[in-house]
Amino acid sequence: MTVLVSIVTPVLNRRETLRTCLRWVAEQTYPNIEHIVIDGGSTDGTIELLQEWEPRITWISEPDTGMYNAINKGLAMTTGEVVAYVNSDDLYLPYSVEVAVEALSGGPDMVFGDLGVLTRERDPVGFYPQFYRDFDLNHYTHFATLAQPTVFWTRSLMQRTGTFDESYRLLGDCEYWLRAAVKGARITHLDEILAVQVEHEGTLRVTNPERLKAEFVRLRDDYARHAGPPIGSRLEHPRRSIYWRYHQLLFAAAGTRLGSKRWSRFMRFLDEHSVPKNPLGLAWFLLPQPMRPVNASLVDGLALDRVLFGEPL
Repeated sequence: MTVLVSIVTPVLNRRETLRTCLRWVAEQTYPNIEHIVIDGGSTDGTIELLQEWEPRITWISEPDTGMYNAINKGLAMTTGEVVAYVNSDDLYLPYSVEVAVEALSGGPDMVFGDLGVLTRERDPVGFYPQFYRDFDLNHYTHFATLAQPTVFWTRSLMQRTGTFDESYRLLGDCEYWLRAAVKGARITHLDEILAVQVEHEGTLRVTNPERLKAEFVRLRDDYARHAGPPIGSRLEHPRRSIYWRYHQLLFAAAGTRLGSKRWSRFMRFLDEHSVPKNPLGLAWFLLPQPMRPVNASLVDGLALDRVLFGEPL
């Protein structure tokens, strides 16, 4: 018997992106999912869209005090043994839940993967992967954050860790992962693209840079007592640059006979949907960022966009 997976989506006035988010949760290869949508009182037609999706989803619409308040409401409604949340402007890939559940069955309390970023606001549309290191409390306290849409965890861990800290407005997820680690969570990184983030200028982190900076300072101050002072801070920038470029090279080779089995499900997804790869785009990613075109891409971004959104731009 397959375990039930509960997925929560908070939303406020995101009808068009929510439509695609709902679609990719519904098209998961994993068969046993409950999808709970918590709307904050939308006025853009989101409510009508949610009504169209009944009874495939469970949803409520009422005022909330912020994103993490909405997520906590949704998590309180879940009944699954595995839980996750995906924002209305992020997308799962069809295998995401299946891969996460399989990994969690091996003993971890939490898993996270790599992230694909689709730059829809650029012409032409681009795509690039974001790679993440294995979990280390010091590294993820001082230097990095997990790719939130790729994170799945067990109900038992949720019960031990508690709810998201609603005093954070932007980094409640980052605080939650660190708190779970401090409470002894076994956290595993998966070499797979588990979600796609659609880059746009309306995200809370983009529109609130000063608050974001302040919350990072608070977060790192709060968890430094558990993680210790930053290790190797002087080497972090060159180390990150080398790591990123090395993994770009591995990613470009992954779809070839010479490549490893990393990101195999994503490469299969591209092949199944006839999305051309662009290994020559690797040349741009080996250059310093100021010299790189803003729409540099390792796959045909427009073709991938048409697959994910079901229609051309």
